[in-house]
Amino acid sequence: MTRILPPLVTLALLPVLLSAGTDKSPENLSATVHDRSPISLDLSPDRTLVATANRTAGTVSVVELASGRVLFETACGRRPADVAWWDARTVLVSLQADDAVAVLRWQDDQLQLTRTIPVGDEPRGLAIVSADIGNDQDRKRQSSQARPRTFVALSGDDAIAEINVPAGSVTRRFPTGGQPGWLTPTPNRRWLVSCANVPGEVWIHDIASGRKLSRRTIFDDGFNLGRPVVLDDSQTVILPTPINRSFPVNENNVQRGWVIDNRLTRMPLPRGEYWQQKQMNLDEHGAGCGDLNAMALSPDKKWLVGTCGGSHELVVLNFADATWPSADPGDFLPEAMRDNPALFRRVELGGRPLDPVFLDDRRVLVANYFEDSLQIVDVLSSRNVRTIPLGRAPKPTLVRRGEQIFHDADRSRDGWFSCNSCHPDGHTNGQAFDTLNDGNHDTYKLTPSLRGVTHTGPWTWHGWQQSLPASVRKSLRDTLSTEDNPTEEDIKALLAYLESLQFPVSPHRQDNGQLTAAAARGKQLFETVAGCVDCHSGRYFTTAATYKVGLESPRMFYPEFNPPGLRGLHAKRRFLHDGRAHSLEDVLTKHHRPEKLTGKPLSKTQLKDLIAYLKSI
Repeated sequence: MTRILPPLVTLALLPVLLSAGTDKSPENLSATVHDRSPISLDLSPDRTLVATANRTAGTVSVVELASGRVLFETACGRRPADVAWWDARTVLVSLQADDAVAVLRWQDDQLQLTRTIPVGDEPRGLAIVSADIGNDQDRKRQSSQARPRTFVALSGDDAIAEINVPAGSVTRRFPTGGQPGWLTPTPNRRWLVSCANVPGEVWIHDIASGRKLSRRTIFDDGFNLGRPVVLDDSQTVILPTPINRSFPVNENNVQRGWVIDNRLTRMPLPRGEYWQQKQMNLDEHGAGCGDLNAMALSPDKKWLVGTCGGSHELVVLNFADATWPSADPGDFLPEAMRDNPALFRRVELGGRPLDPVFLDDRRVLVANYFEDSLQIVDVLSSRNVRTIPLGRAPKPTLVRRGEQIFHDADRSRDGWFSCNSCHPDGHTNGQAFDTLNDGNHDTYKLTPSLRGVTHTGPWTWHGWQQSLPASVRKSLRDTLSTEDNPTEEDIKALLAYLESLQFPVSPHRQDNGQLTAAAARGKQLFETVAGCVDCHSGRYFTTAATYKVGLESPRMFYPEFNPPGLRGLHAKRRFLHDGRAHSLEDVLTKHHRPEKLTGKPLSKTQLKDLIAYLKSI
């Protein structure tokens, strides 16, 4: 949804890219009864239309803003993550589960999928950078040739790809931080801001060369970095940054804001020192801003808004008059902004508001995931003045209800965080927390992925929990410190949602799904010389037993570990119970060497083959 910066010209229609069989009229799904779940939106260049990427339905909707009518909805692919107008007649959608970007043509009030472009593993944020074509005379002369540049974050590859949309190909790739989510170009069209999640870092690249200009860590362990805004002078970026405060997870610390804070981070561009970061806490005592997700700045630069998907609201800051803390941001919203609606407001929206964009100086358009709608909020009156349904939704299934509970920060004490805060998309945020789940303090554990969790008992790193329903209930009661005891139906719904979570297909296999030659050799090592299969076996590569593996601490109440499942290992960036290893090489050469367990020493070639297999599982 990253906006075209600026919309200098209305570009010509994308050349015909139709594949065989796509010349028939596309099916309009706008009357279909299904969950859409808009996750991202973008305004057309003339700002009369809005396109939404619908996560659950795998569709794109185009809505006429004046009438509020859904003009068209069509299928685009699996798990769309972001949407952007490439020009007045072309819409792009990143497809996280298809490893591709969909190209759709908008013509005669119809939206038609024309092709998908393979781009790499788990594409997410899109960035469209308009061509820099100089003065008005240059613009008139070159408008028919000038085309925007297109970039996409590849979360699974820790990279950014540039796409030639007319040619349907990737023209270059360059590395960025771990699991990048959102991309934002600067208004001067020189730099690209990428938000990496494991670890939480902001990378700045030179658009012309792809060269990295800076790489800065969000201090105090930032994670789940949200969609940023860049000020018009291209000198400052502001982004949502949940912060891991690293205190033990208990009710008192949750209430103090000592577990997870929801902050804004401000830093200079394109480079800057660590100490030049400024942070502002948005949480209030007794009312956290759970799952701060995306920011938008009004055209007159007076209002800065942010969506809070977990606490179901839009926060509104008077950007022109607010003062940022000069040092430590503290545990709560700055005192001058508390109970001061002239500086800070919260607008309840319900559902899961995710993506905002200003329509003018006072109205914000918001995509609401669970409401299956767009909402228009007046920031001056702090009211939702209009709701635009994207279509009819069915009665919530057990899975859908579980998904809603999973993303609901109101289930935690004072609304500071949700299950999704630590397990985004049911996976892991790559953070270590002291949840006391192992019976003692100061024994931090890496947040595990929940993919396949319904099949990998017993649970917890030490394998002491024999019941998944009991484990889920304990997480709600003790980790989230919920004020309301979950019902049996709540637990059933959460288990149904966890059962629905899918492992991503490994990009390290051949196109036909078979192992590469190196991975095939690694498989043989896994099952013989390396001894891995002794603890990691079966469909999910785990066992029900617990073992001493040489990583124990006297502080641990439970003396052994249950082997974690290895499926989807390629999608992780930290490993072992406390996250001490940041690569599989670290695991196998420093902390968990086969010869120290049940295997034998491996040569460098054998080690590479084994890692190739582990990444392909």
